[in-house]
Amino acid sequence: MQLKQFNILIKLLFPMIIGLFLISIISIGSDFFNLEKNIKSEAKSYFHNTSITIDYILEKNIDLMKTLTFQITKNKTIIKEFENNNKKALFKSLSVLFEHYHINHNITHFYLHKKDQYKYLSIHDTSKYKHLTTKVTLTEAINSSKTVSGIEFDMRHHLTLRVVFPVIKDGKVLFYIELGKKIEKIIKEYTENSKADIIFTINKKHITRKDFVKWLDKNDKERSFDALENYYILDSSIPKIDKALERDLNKHLNFNSQFVENEGKKYIIHSQSYFDTSNKELGKLFILKDITDQYKTLYSSILETTIITLFILLITIWYYFKHIRKTESELNYAYKYVQQLSAIDGLTKLYNKQYYLDNVLKLIQNFSRFNSYVSFILIDVDNFKKYNDNYGHLKGDDVLIQVSKIIKNNFKRDTEYCFRVGGEEFLIVSASKDEENGNKMADALCKKIQDKNLEHKFNENFGVITVSIGLVTKHISYDIKIDELYNNADKALYQSKQSGRNKVTVFKEIVQKPVSSN
Repeated sequence: MQLKQFNILIKLLFPMIIGLFLISIISIGSDFFNLEKNIKSEAKSYFHNTSITIDYILEKNIDLMKTLTFQITKNKTIIKEFENNNKKALFKSLSVLFEHYHINHNITHFYLHKKDQYKYLSIHDTSKYKHLTTKVTLTEAINSSKTVSGIEFDMRHHLTLRVVFPVIKDGKVLFYIELGKKIEKIIKEYTENSKADIIFTINKKHITRKDFVKWLDKNDKERSFDALENYYILDSSIPKIDKALERDLNKHLNFNSQFVENEGKKYIIHSQSYFDTSNKELGKLFILKDITDQYKTLYSSILETTIITLFILLITIWYYFKHIRKTESELNYAYKYVQQLSAIDGLTKLYNKQYYLDNVLKLIQNFSRFNSYVSFILIDVDNFKKYNDNYGHLKGDDVLIQVSKIIKNNFKRDTEYCFRVGGEEFLIVSASKDEENGNKMADALCKKIQDKNLEHKFNENFGVITVSIGLVTKHISYDIKIDELYNNADKALYQSKQSGRNKVTVFKEIVQKPVSSN
């Protein structure tokens, strides 16, 4: 006996250990997934805010430069000096303005152009140099005689945010004011404050390899030549881009919170294109958020979860060994209780219809050993809908409880089973050696429910709760048909309803038996 119990224990314990192990793996995997999801969600929110902020900063700077250029157009001295072709005086006046703009607004360059696009004055730098790219903003401003702004790249100024403003007098353009500001500094300041790394690139369509090497030599002599398949790298806060990151940058041109690695560090990356005034892509800005520390925390959390899970697993196994018998007993009790709950109607505490459908044939077969006849007594509360409509559903529920109690008190034998099979419909399956027993019991039940005197003003002719009953009794045989019995009882019930209610109708006789008023 002990060996048998031990075998049962092993059979139960082994699946349990496997199950707990799988649950542990799933739990750890779920922790990893959720933590990684949170990291990604935070990064998405960060990148979204970064994109909005960068766009806002650029727009704000454009508005600032438009305001500054507009102020110049209102300076009568500057207008007069230009008209008199007094270049020296004009340069002096504009130099004072540029110094103010540079100190207070970080303006990096200041030009005055004549209509023929000739660079009449370079206020910020008098030395001449060749632009690597055509000034689209200046060209568009000259062609349209309107203020034009955009991002461009040139030999000295990296990526420059430009505003070209036409100075108009008497309906004619006198000259163009061009202000510029390095956007690398704008964005770099933002990303430094937000602790992110950046990679600035320019599309290879806009600059030759030779010119880029020249630019690199002038602007960043310490940095080695750096290029991707479609972009040159202008600036990067990451000291070295390894092969894995370079491969990712080449493979995915557009990033939206993807995970990448570089030099043993883990990042989430986002890319954002920037365009010139003709909506052509100049290059891409890659923003990388270092999540290495977050992943260390993640791995640490997973390790802690694993240790705790293993500890719980060991405690559970020990507890299981110690309390197997008690647990088994409790489970058996719980199983019987659940079975009982699934079989019992919650309101009336009678057996429910599902229990009837699942067990009625088996019950009748059990009856056949000691009894000859089975009766189906189908009961329906008269005018119950009117009762609910006028007294309310809570009162209606109370009536059903009262009726069910009377039914239970009248049918207590082991061969009598009571069911609630519908809203206000009940069924009694009763077996007896006496063929007339079901008829007598149904008559007694009908009278007792009326005598209970439960008020029902809307039950015509009676004024109290009454029931109509349909009865069928049949000799128990091996080929007895349950559905036929139920349908016949239902037909008899219908006959009771049609002929005045508060009565019993026996199917085989179709005889109505009114309840005595005594």
